[in-house]
Amino acid sequence: MSDAFGFMFAFYGLLLGLAVVEVVSGFSRAYDERQQRRIGIVAPLFGLMLLVDLVTFWMNAWAYREMADINHMIAYAVAVVALLYYFAATQVFPKATEKDTLDNHIMEHRRVVVYCVLGSNLMTQIPPAISAFTTPWPLQDFTLWITLNLIYYALLLTAAFAKSKTVVIAAVATAVIYVLGATAIFAG
Repeated sequence: MSDAFGFMFAFYGLLLGLAVVEVVSGFSRAYDERQQRRIGIVAPLFGLMLLVDLVTFWMNAWAYREMADINHMIAYAVAVVALLYYFAATQVFPKATEKDTLDNHIMEHRRVVVYCVLGSNLMTQIPPAISAFTTPWPLQDFTLWITLNLIYYALLLTAAFAKSKTVVIAAVATAVIYVLGATAIFAG
C-alpha cells in the first residue's frame, strides 16, 4: 500500500464514516421517537440502502491501493463523493421537530437522496471508464460492468420517480438485495 493511498484513504474513510454515523444516528432517533412518529418502512429502507452502498464504496476504495500520487483534484473528488453521501444521509431521517411520518418525509425527499447516491456512484465510475478506454478491457468484463451499474441506476431512478409507495419500497429493497448479491458474487 502506498503512502498516497493511506493518506487519501484516511480522509475518505473519515468522510464516509461521518455518513455512516449520520445514518445510524437517524435510525436511533427514529427508534427513540417511535411513539410520536411512525417509523414506516421507506425511510429505514433508504437508510439501509445508504449503509450498504457506503460499505461497498469503502471496500471499492481498496482497488486504488497502488495509487502512486495524489493531488488536489483527487482530494476534491473524494470529498465530493463522500459528502454527497453525508448529505443524503441527513435527508433520510428528519429532525425531531418534524411530526410527519418518516415515510411521508422520505417520499418528499427521496429524489435528493437518489441524486446524491447517483452523483457519487457516477463520479466513482469515471476512473474505470477512463481505464476501459486507455487499457481495453475484455468485452465481456466491460459489458458486465456497464450492465451491473445500469441495473442499479435504473432501480434508483425508479425509487426516485415512482408515484406508488409500494413501487418505491420494491425498488429500494431490490436495490439493496442487488448490491448485496453482486458484492457477494464478486467478493468470493
